[in-house]
Amino acid sequence: MKRHGNKSFVSACLVLTGILLLSVGGRQQDTPNVAIPDSSQRINAFTLRFLNQVAQHEPGNLILSPQSIYHGLAMSYVASGAQTRNELAAAAGFPNDDKRLMSDLSELRRSMQSASRRAEVTLANSAWLDSTYALFRKDYSETLEKAFGASLYSVKFKDATGASDRINAWVSEKTRGRIGATVSPKDFVSRSNFGVIDEPALVTVNAAYFKVDWGSRFEKSRTQERPFHPGTNRVVNALLMHQSSLLPYAEDETFQFLELPYIDRQYSMYVLLPKQVLPAGRMVSLVQSNTITHLKERAYPQVVDVLFPRFEMRSHCSAKEVLSEMGVTAAFDKHKADFDRMIVKKWDAYRVYLSEVYHDAWVAVDERGTEAAAATTSIHYSIGCGMAVQEMPVDFHADHPFLFFIVHNESRSVLFAGWMVNPNEGAR
Repeated sequence: MKRHGNKSFVSACLVLTGILLLSVGGRQQDTPNVAIPDSSQRINAFTLRFLNQVAQHEPGNLILSPQSIYHGLAMSYVASGAQTRNELAAAAGFPNDDKRLMSDLSELRRSMQSASRRAEVTLANSAWLDSTYALFRKDYSETLEKAFGASLYSVKFKDATGASDRINAWVSEKTRGRIGATVSPKDFVSRSNFGVIDEPALVTVNAAYFKVDWGSRFEKSRTQERPFHPGTNRVVNALLMHQSSLLPYAEDETFQFLELPYIDRQYSMYVLLPKQVLPAGRMVSLVQSNTITHLKERAYPQVVDVLFPRFEMRSHCSAKEVLSEMGVTAAFDKHKADFDRMIVKKWDAYRVYLSEVYHDAWVAVDERGTEAAAATTSIHYSIGCGMAVQEMPVDFHADHPFLFFIVHNESRSVLFAGWMVNPNEGAR
C-alpha cells in the first residue's frame, strides 16, 4: 500500500500469521522442535492478519516488518485503556498483562540481536517527547526507557524541520542508511484552532535492520536472465539465481515450501511458492493458521534445484489505514482515544491520540545473502483547551509470484515478511 502525501516514517510498523504459523520446527537435527514463546505466536498471528489486510490494496511487491510494527504499537498499548486498549489488543493480539508483554518483548529483542555473530540484527526503539503542552508521566517515560530499551529525546515540534531532521538521522543510523528521509516538517503541522490546542507531542519509532549471508550461497556465474511470470498471461525476463543444494523442502496440494538457511542457521528464509501463478491477494488468502506449521513439520533435507530471483524492493504504507480496517478506531479519534497513562491531565493537554502510524521497509536479496531494514513510527498529538536424500533433485523454480518470511529460528518469530510479484519492479 503506497503512502500518499507526506513522506513516511521508517517503519517497524513494518516493520506487521496464525497463532500456530511458525510454531513447530522441522525434522533437521540442527533445528529441533522448540517451545515457541507466546510472544512469537502472537506476532506471527498478527503477521498473517496484517498481510491479508494489506493484500486487499497492494497487488505489487511488498516487504514489511511485522516485528517492528508490533514493537512500535506496544509502546502505545501499555499506556492505553478502555475501548482503545481493547481494539489494539484484538488487532495485534497483545496480552492484558503489560509486565508480561514488556518482559517477553525485551527477551525477544535480546535473543534476536544476539543470535549470531555473523549476522547484523538490530531492533531499536526511540521516543521523541515535546513537553510544551503535554506533561508526560514519569512512570511512562521510565517504561519506555527501561522496558522497551528506548532512547528518549526532548524535542520541540514547533521547529518542525529540526525535529524531522533529528528523527531521520536516528532512523538512518539504525538502518545503516537504508531508510533515510522518513518524516518531513509537514508531519508536525499544528492543528490548533478556535481555543483548542491540538499539537504533536510524542513520536515513537522502532527500527529494524537485518543483514546476513546465505548458508549456501548462490554463485554469481550461475545467475542469468530467465523467464519470470508475474501473471498468468505475462512473461518478463528477470535475473534468476541458481543452485543445487541439500535444503529442507516440503509441499502440499497448494504450495511448495523451501527453507533457505542463513549462515549459522540462526535465521532462515521460508519461501511459499504456489503451484499455480496467483496474484498476491489470492496467495495470502490460501495461507491458513497452520499452513506453514504443517509444511515446516514435513520438511526434510533434499537435493533441491533452486531458481530464485535477485531482487530489491521498498514498501511504504500507512499502518493507520490497515489497523483501522482491522478494527482499531478509538486510538485515532481525538474524542475517544484513551492513552491517559502517558500524561498528567491538565487543561491544555487532557487527551493524547494517535495521529499516524507509518511504515517503511526495504529488502535486497542477492547471491551472497539478504539485507533488510524497516521502521515503524507512531505520531501522537495531545489535545486540550488553549534428511533422506533423493537421487533426483526436486525443482523449486521461483519463476512466478511467491511469499517469503525471514524467521528467527530459536523463537520461530517472523522478522520480515512479504511477497515478490515482479523482480523487475525494483525499489520504489
